Amino acid sequence: EDRFYVMALEDFNTGTRYCWYDAAYGNMDDYATATSLDFGTGKANTEAMIAKWNSSAYGAQNDNGTYLDMWGAIQDKVAEGWFVPSRGEWGAFGDNLGITTDNYLNCGLSGWCWSSSQRDTDYAWDAYFGNGYMYDNTVDFNHSVRLSATF
Repeated sequence: EDRFYVMALEDFNTGTRYCWYDAAYGNMDDYATATSLDFGTGKANTEAMIAKWNSSAYGAQNDNGTYLDMWGAIQDKVAEGWFVPSRGEWGAFGDNLGITTDNYLNCGLSGWCWSSSQRDTDYAWDAYFGNGYMYDNTVDFNHSVRLSATF
């Protein structure tokens, strides 16, 4: 069983922002069961969302026109064992690493990083380091992506 969680030292494709899944806005009727907020579910969330994205379950892929959907972009890294942290995993990283609004930039973190957890039919959770809490944003918005892994 995996015992240790690690966060990548840099954002995925540093300097590039991604939509969570642009066309999913208003189409995630199964949000209560498709992903989880809980610690330990990021890997399963990521696998579930990649499957939904690959099958266009919530709509067209890369529908934004400016920003790609993260689920398509990260697939090679996911095949190597990386995943998008769940809401609970982001909270644990923040607490255990002592990340605050005063030091997140010194820790190399972007102000906003997507989680793999859905909130409702329109929103997904993100880590909002600039204000020091978990926040929800529409899935057609753009944020950085920071991956994690377990061993």
